[in-house]
This record gives sequence, structure tokens and C-alpha cells, in this order.
Amino acid sequence: MECKFVQQMRPETFAQLMRLPVQLRADLLEFIGSTPVADGEIIALIERLAGGETPGLGRAA
Repeated sequence: MECKFVQQMRPETFAQLMRLPVQLRADLLEFIGSTPVADGEIIALIERLAGGETPGLGRAA
């Protein structure tokens, strides 16, 4: 499969992403590797995940 887009992530954003728990980090890296996501949106996703939200399910119980 050929990649048709290249994403740039700021080093600060990458550092924030790497501070997430392993499973959340893996899920987010898989997501941003499969679809174009702006750096600002990645930051928002990191903040939501770090705040206890689960991917696609809203806030964790």
C-alpha cells in the first residue's frame, strides 16, 4: 500500500504523545498513521485521552 500523504508532528506534540500510557499511545499512533490529522487535533486528542476519555466512547466510567 502506498502512502499518499506525509504528516509532520512537532517534537513537543510527540513528547506529549509519548507520555501517554502504552495502550493509549499505541491506539493514537495507529490512528494518526492511518489518516491525516493536524498537529492541533493531535494535541486535543492527547489532552482528551490524558483526561480519562476512551477512544470513541466518551469519558471513562
